[in-house]
Amino acid sequence: MIKCLLIPLLFLTLLCSSCGCSQPEISLYNLFDQVDSSPPVFLSATMLNQNTATLSFNESIDEDSVSLWCEQNSVVSFTVMDKTLTLSLGKPLSLASSLALEGRVEDNRGNSVQFGIVLWAKNNNPATVLINEFTTKGSETNPDRVELVVTSRGNLAGLTLYAGVVDDWTDRFVFPDRWVERGTYIVVSFSKGEQDVAWYTSEQQAGLSSNNGCLSIAMSPEWTSPVLDAVVWGNMSTSTFEGFGSASLLAQVNSLFQSGQWNSKESNKAVDSNASTATRSFCRDRLTDSNSSDDWYVCATRKATFGSLNATDRYIP
Repeated sequence: MIKCLLIPLLFLTLLCSSCGCSQPEISLYNLFDQVDSSPPVFLSATMLNQNTATLSFNESIDEDSVSLWCEQNSVVSFTVMDKTLTLSLGKPLSLASSLALEGRVEDNRGNSVQFGIVLWAKNNNPATVLINEFTTKGSETNPDRVELVVTSRGNLAGLTLYAGVVDDWTDRFVFPDRWVERGTYIVVSFSKGEQDVAWYTSEQQAGLSSNNGCLSIAMSPEWTSPVLDAVVWGNMSTSTFEGFGSASLLAQVNSLFQSGQWNSKESNKAVDSNASTATRSFCRDRLTDSNSSDDWYVCATRKATFGSLNATDRYIP
């Protein structure tokens, strides 16, 4: 039967193409084309405020198919507009807190996907900060530390400091709900040892990479969150993975370069880590921020000043 149908269609097409008359274009449809059988792909989730979130997918969503559930809260309403699902929570999320949300949606052909995500409360008044001082070769008395300086007043809630980057990290610290003024110094310890009571401590206390690594700070823990600042360091002698020592660090530096938070993908453009020790910290030079190694120097022995203005005495080999 299919052959019988195709022969007349083929003849009609040849006839129209061979004559000089003006005819509307005839479109032949492939009878064997398959319909869409791929489920929607979840792309991202963003909190608009402490009650409302938007979820994005790669194709249009059928509003009647949406199911959403979460513990310790409730979804009281939602709307769908093309590829975007907007939901309202019964209770607002506290700043610097998160909520696990599960859901199921279908596209317009009935293909479904089930997903689980974490929503983070929206901080509408974030402080701006720079990484100002850090050490990576800590000891029991001088653990690995990172100091931030506040460059404009605001709330720290949700700001996230990573040993690594937002989607590839070995340790991190998510800042609590705390209002800070410009010029405030904030210290996060990344390894175990003697701690000042005013310091925060990272989640893993795993320590920073001694010779080759990177730090970054993002607006929130969400994996799509913009990066606010970053620094890359290296020992200038590692030969593997283009001088970075691992595939992970190479990818992290490429990510920072692409986002404009570091100005080079080359390992020899990192901050030189050879002169640093537990008490000779990396220091930002007068708050300059060119996203390059030019912004940094190593202070003199025992001149690390975590929690206050950087020492001006520099290490001289």
